[in-house]
Amino acid sequence: MLKTNRWFWKTFLFCIITLGIYGFYLIHAFAKDTNTVCEGDGKHTSGLLVFLLLGIVTGTIYNIVWSVLLVDRRATFLQKHKAEPIVTVKSWLLTQFLLGWLTLGIMYLVRGARIIHQQNAINEIYNQLSK
Repeated sequence: MLKTNRWFWKTFLFCIITLGIYGFYLIHAFAKDTNTVCEGDGKHTSGLLVFLLLGIVTGTIYNIVWSVLLVDRRATFLQKHKAEPIVTVKSWLLTQFLLGWLTLGIMYLVRGARIIHQQNAINEIYNQLSK
């Protein structure tokens, strides 16, 4: 059974307390969960080590590509199972490059909450299908 009870404010608090280290754990957990849930779609989401190394080498360009591919993979899974995607590539990019800084970072928090909600949703569908 995959975890379906991640909450934004708890995550936000853990990230502050651990000085961002919990965020790295989430990257690992989201990649692992997404690979489990979307197994068979012919794609693979790389884990934390590749995320960090290629992010450093490419000046975080890889991190943006990784995030977009993860969001698209999840949205495709939700659509395949007749559920509405919570975060789409368009909304992710709009928040990342326009709304985030225009709202002084508030939309980054909203997007973070929606991403956590989306991971919980795909994990819930997977858990129901696995029963």
